[in-house]
Amino acid sequence: PCVVPCKLYFEPGETKEQALIRECQEELAVTLDVGEVFMDVVYKYPDLTVHLTLFHAAIREGAPQKLEHNDIRWITVNEIDQFMFCPADEEILRRLKDAY
Repeated sequence: PCVVPCKLYFEPGETKEQALIRECQEELAVTLDVGEVFMDVVYKYPDLTVHLTLFHAAIREGAPQKLEHNDIRWITVNEIDQFMFCPADEEILRRLKDAY
């Protein structure tokens, strides 16, 4: 499984799936095949509320590149605890650990 945390900015009339595909092309230089929703999470920080939608997806073409980010890496579910994540990601990480 792969989780690519990034903020999606929607173009007018664009679906979540289309935004994910476009953003991954722009920021990682990969083309995705997007499947079903894995989960939705709403998390309330003191100053804002975020709504995260995670999809099952596969890279159809390309290899991830650091076009917009300082670092990227593949990790396994067993390696999750070695890294720091945002509080909004905690429910996602629990679900990944349970599923995989």
